[in-house]
Amino acid sequence: MVACRVGRPQIAYMRAPLSIDTSAAAGAVQFAAWRAMSPAEKLAQVQALSTAVLWLEREGLRRRYPWLDPNELHRAAVVRRLGPELAARVHPSARREP
Repeated sequence: MVACRVGRPQIAYMRAPLSIDTSAAAGAVQFAAWRAMSPAEKLAQVQALSTAVLWLEREGLRRRYPWLDPNELHRAAVVRRLGPELAARVHPSARREP
């Protein structure tokens, strides 16, 4: 017979520090805060983080290619995310380099 533990599984990443400059105690507090959040709150946080990442990507491209207009910046973002081959297949304007 095999013994089986019932309950929440312990996942290894949950015991790992959030980053090298985050103490274990601070990490435990952060994980507890995430566990206490409702699904809607978690989704809102993920949406806000995704929006921030897209803004940072666009800002980085704008700084790298200041001469591009908004449409060309969008095209450059599509190529960066999908790669030139897939971007050219799904976004016709992505067939040329910025």
